[in-house]
Amino acid sequence: MHNNILNELRTPVFLVNKLNNVVYLNAIGEEFFGYSGNLLIGKSIYNLIPKDSPISNLLTRVRKFKHGLTEDSLNLSNIKFPNRKVRAHIVPLSYDSNQIMIQLSELTVSEMFQSQRINTKISKSFSCMIDMLMHELKNPIAGIKGASQLIESDLNSDNNVKELTTLINVESDRIVSLLNRMEQINNNNVTTDFQFLNVHEILNHCKRVAQNSFGSNIKFIESFDPSLPDFFANKDLLIQILINILKNSCEASFNKGKIKIKTSFNSDKKILFSYDEIPSSLPLQLEVIDYGDGISKNLLPNIFDPFVSTKKKGKGLGLSIVASGLHDMGAVVDVSSSPGLTNVCINFPLKK
Repeated sequence: MHNNILNELRTPVFLVNKLNNVVYLNAIGEEFFGYSGNLLIGKSIYNLIPKDSPISNLLTRVRKFKHGLTEDSLNLSNIKFPNRKVRAHIVPLSYDSNQIMIQLSELTVSEMFQSQRINTKISKSFSCMIDMLMHELKNPIAGIKGASQLIESDLNSDNNVKELTTLINVESDRIVSLLNRMEQINNNNVTTDFQFLNVHEILNHCKRVAQNSFGSNIKFIESFDPSLPDFFANKDLLIQILINILKNSCEASFNKGKIKIKTSFNSDKKILFSYDEIPSSLPLQLEVIDYGDGISKNLLPNIFDPFVSTKKKGKGLGLSIVASGLHDMGAVVDVSSSPGLTNVCINFPLKK
């Protein structure tokens, strides 16, 4: 009878005996693992999961302590399904203590994003905070240095000098703001001021920073929706996020070629952060598209985790800062990538 009940569950469920041999696998489990239950019954569980997997360790603990355990965001990758992350619920059966039930559920994109956002709270570590600060200071300093050099070589153009000196002032203020934010983090007293912002003005500023420093040879293509409502965000944080993304795109393009910056209103963009919430609408869409080498499929699901980087000398902090900052502003980011095209798509809620 219990087999009929378990077979109705919409998540993979299997039972193992005291020898860790599979004694039951429900229909969804067959689809999940890509094997027929008839081929697995009586076989070792390690035909389904590696012996050194986190689930195997959980199984050992459940047998030892005789009570159920649940773990989130466990890696259950194999050749057929690389980069698969699951939630595992493992409990001993009350009517047969020799048998243990293992229930799995594959994490949704939003749940994986939530896990990434939790991981980005790295500023509580002093050493990590210093790394983050130094990483972030390099971007505005690069913009200041590039603008200063151009001023020296272009003193005869009054308009250009005025634009570049304005850029220097804005980026200098941003350094001060970053230092203040680091001080707040150290004192556990972080406050973030939000205001309604014209995202196109922010994008133009970030583009000028890029053109005067790390993206001097990039052709930036704009595709802006002029009717787009203002974004409710923190100005310095939004600049910080966009410069990080633009810098990554420029480096992926080897500071040559082109990068497209696009804004649009996407009324279909909704996301569910948990099973008991109403889907949130995030229609204000911003995209940065580069045509570089792309991100490998193995690395793509983890690029927002701290210390994950595609660069030889990268610290893996830039995109974790992006994820954390977007979380603070109620926004989400999706990245799609293939050789020759990477699209970083950010969606913000519409505030009135």
